[in-house]
Amino acid sequence: MVKVKYLPEPGTPDDTETLNHKFSARRAADVTDEAVLAVLRGNPFFQVLDDEKGSRTPTPAPKTAEVVLTALEQVDGTFAIMSGPDLIKEGLTKEDADAFNALSDEDKAEYVAA
Repeated sequence: MVKVKYLPEPGTPDDTETLNHKFSARRAADVTDEAVLAVLRGNPFFQVLDDEKGSRTPTPAPKTAEVVLTALEQVDGTFAIMSGPDLIKEGLTKEDADAFNALSDEDKAEYVAA
């Protein structure tokens, strides 16, 4: 389990909800979903704490072959295809997202390239 802390800009609320998780500037949240962690690691408003002591270890950039394509639920209830922190396609239904996530990595890459 990995802890994630929200880093709000001055003057913005201390709490936020994204990717079906609630985050606070006051307390780190537990996150187990690797796809969510990949997105948050690339977001400057979140700090991913990689061990029990809360230290932040640098995450090496993934090689092209290691990039995970996944469909994740957004705050508005729709789904989007993400490649790490990058938004690839948005506006998917739950059925579309489930079908996409069931594809092999090769089929996902082909779908995104089309």
